[in-house]
Amino acid sequence: MAMVGGHPYLVRQALYQVARGRITLEKLLQVAPTEERPYSDHLRRHLNNLEENPESLTAIKQVIAVDYPVPIGTKEGFKLPSMGLVKFQGNSVMPLCELYRRYFSDRL
Repeated sequence: MAMVGGHPYLVRQALYQVARGRITLEKLLQVAPTEERPYSDHLRRHLNNLEENPESLTAIKQVIAVDYPVPIGTKEGFKLPSMGLVKFQGNSVMPLCELYRRYFSDRL
């Protein structure tokens, strides 16, 4: 839960992979923020969407660079939560989960 922040799809993927014996929980936590399965397609899709939108890319870089909520522009304050990448805390945002922080920190 700490890695995926309760995100329903990500939790379901983790439980499915572990229950099927395809991966251990320890291995899952190790490879989760990488290009290795099970989250690679999901993460790359978000990365591609961000790379196609320079304003959102700039905003997510600001968000993942720090360990506390940061204010972002109104336009990105609508887009990034709609994409499911960030959550609001007051008028500022932070990554929805540690998985996104780690993956995008490494890729951007």
